[in-house]
Amino acid sequence: MKIGFAQQCITPALPVRLSGYAGKRMAEGVLDDLFVKVILYQRGNETYGILSYDLVAVDDVIIRQMKAGMEKMRLKQENFLFAATHTHSGPGGALETREGLLKPAIDIFVETDPAFAAYIARKSLEALEKAIATCKETAVSSALSTLAHVGDNRNCRDLKGNQDIAAAFFRQEDGRKAVLLNYACHPTVMNGKNLKVSADLPGAVAACMKQHGYDMCMYLNGSCGDISTRFSRRSSDADELLRYGRMFEEKLLEMESNARPVEIRDFAISHEMFRMDLKRPGNVEEAQKELDACEKRLQEARQGGISGSDLRVLESLKEGAQANLSLAQNPYTMTSCDVPVMFVKINRHIFACVPGELFSELSNPLQTEQMHFIGYANGYLGYFADESAYDHLYYEALSSPFQKGQGEKLMRLIAQAAGK
Repeated sequence: MKIGFAQQCITPALPVRLSGYAGKRMAEGVLDDLFVKVILYQRGNETYGILSYDLVAVDDVIIRQMKAGMEKMRLKQENFLFAATHTHSGPGGALETREGLLKPAIDIFVETDPAFAAYIARKSLEALEKAIATCKETAVSSALSTLAHVGDNRNCRDLKGNQDIAAAFFRQEDGRKAVLLNYACHPTVMNGKNLKVSADLPGAVAACMKQHGYDMCMYLNGSCGDISTRFSRRSSDADELLRYGRMFEEKLLEMESNARPVEIRDFAISHEMFRMDLKRPGNVEEAQKELDACEKRLQEARQGGISGSDLRVLESLKEGAQANLSLAQNPYTMTSCDVPVMFVKINRHIFACVPGELFSELSNPLQTEQMHFIGYANGYLGYFADESAYDHLYYEALSSPFQKGQGEKLMRLIAQAAGK
């Protein structure tokens, strides 16, 4: 198979405001570099590919600026997956927060910066050019496994979560190697107190795999809207990142030794648009009362000596109440929106690519050894939470732009489109 891969550094110049957590965080340094990574696959006269960004998310603010440049390279954007790792320690400003669904969350995702988005788009085109130049016959193998003690359901550790990990290994004749992995987990080892630019968990995995000759390691996140390292992390520092990186390193090397050669016989890409109902305007006074109650519970917990992951759950509930208040203060001007889902079929495997943070509680019933999910893909529309999350007033449901039940509706439509 003719495969090409390349990456370009997108670490911004400082000072820069970080995104992903509420509150204004200005980066004071760089812990590790951020990258845009590209994998290309040439099939007949067509070129297909993936671009993965060490950003909290990616949407049309970047993608539309790449269209003309990609056309010059004879690349069709509909043949490409644009995904983000969802690091919470990367720069903000690359998403559309001036209007639309993310306007109420501007405090988290930062005001849109067209100049920064143009810089990311330019670096993306440079990475594509390099990947095209390296496109050659490549041996590909893949493996499936599980990886425990990393991500758990962050709201209730007793729920299943998702420990599945899938990986594809690429080796070219000149010795260049790359690995592509799909694993569901919020890359939030570095917490909201961190003031250094970092790719977080995916960056640590890439650094560990580089020691084994891997020129590039691309991390595609899965259905991790309700999965994080909240209950497994011991600290939020470089040493803890290295500990997680070594866990992935050990697992990926084990998978590499058991990987089977891949020959693509059946390949197809399709795009579907699903209409989802948005939340109706809430009552500002009621939302403020809920926030006050959450802040009181959090204060009492701190005074009672609660700390660690248990305290983080209460902090998350308060953040959800803040998001709910912001939604009430900034109601949407529309009642529904289109959710674009990309389907990639490779032999018996189907990858459903969702533009947001999908709950594993929703996708687990559909996920199998042949059905996989990729999050933060081709846009960002917030959380897709299950009905139970709304009943429990979880942060993700309170901050989601969608009405209760729309997550289940999306799963029914995805299953129908995938023939499940």
